[in-house]
Amino acid sequence: MAARGRSDDGGGEAQPAPAVRLLGGRLSPFTLRARLALALRGVEHELVEEQLHPHKSDRLLAANPVYKKIPVLLLPDGRAICESAVIVQYVDEAWPGGADGVGILPEDPYERAMHRFWTVYVDDKFWPALDAISLAVTQEARARATAEVLAALKLLEEAFGARSNGGAFFSGHDASPGLFDIALGCFLPALWACKQLNGLKLLDVATTPLLCRWSERFAATAAAKAVLPETEEVVAFTRFLQATFCVAGSK
Repeated sequence: MAARGRSDDGGGEAQPAPAVRLLGGRLSPFTLRARLALALRGVEHELVEEQLHPHKSDRLLAANPVYKKIPVLLLPDGRAICESAVIVQYVDEAWPGGADGVGILPEDPYERAMHRFWTVYVDDKFWPALDAISLAVTQEARARATAEVLAALKLLEEAFGARSNGGAFFSGHDASPGLFDIALGCFLPALWACKQLNGLKLLDVATTPLLCRWSERFAATAAAKAVLPETEEVVAFTRFLQATFCVAGSK
């Protein structure tokens, strides 16, 4: 379900906020990853916005003293779960058996390992290059980043063919996205924004037909509709970052 705070049901009595809270940013792809998992599991939660600011809040520093970054899942008893991929796996184990009874992580140990492997690849290789397309300080660096993203998408296209087993998602199921789907799906708004920001259609049916169809199916899920921001919001936020860090956007 979508994040929400206190509300009034019309009878004059405020309803308590959900006991589960998520420290993050509404446009942060890693926060989106955690929210997608919570939405898939139907976990009522409150998104507590952490402002983009050089000085971290005391709340965030107390919850994540190691990495000092979002997202952080705060449990009702005060314990904290940090790192988006870890949060997704915790949600899968803490609230098992979604509406379809299928887990976010596959049951088969090898497939679970593959989902974890590709999640690391997305975070270590794909996302830094995608981020650099819009925030690189030189045209040369932007060109290198674009080439890296296209190479990564080619590998991810092949990975979809290997992991999906003919299903609609990387999970191998037709109705249930898995960890790998969530890990990549949280970056779809940034991929779509690249077209407006830089004139780049990174997902192209001519080169990545499987990923193109997958992205449409993923975006059409109830969880994605409830969580993913509009492309225009991501474009505006990226332009704000470009201005903040004195990066010239592409024309």
